[in-house]
Amino acid sequence: MTTPQTLETAKPSTAQRLHHAVGPIAGAMILDASDLMTFGPLGIYTGLLVGSGVGFWLTGLYGFKMPARIFWSCVAGIYCTVPFTEMFPIATVISATHRFAHTKGK
Repeated sequence: MTTPQTLETAKPSTAQRLHHAVGPIAGAMILDASDLMTFGPLGIYTGLLVGSGVGFWLTGLYGFKMPARIFWSCVAGIYCTVPFTEMFPIATVISATHRFAHTKGK
């Protein structure tokens, strides 16, 4: 007779492992894509609005509380407004580096 596995010893499903690996980076990739869409002079006029909107939406998905959501939304808006950031996936690199540094080893 087999015993059911507890949550601590159960193997994560493929979807759970994929979410753990890509989930935090996906938000950064969306922000970088928004930055790319506000390329050139368009970014100076619409980058703050687009970046702030995307940042507010993403921080809500990640469960940030309101003061932090507003702060990070402003940071995302500035990021999408600053010229020449669209060539470098800065948000994705920061997110991936953070994820790499905080991964538990066995």
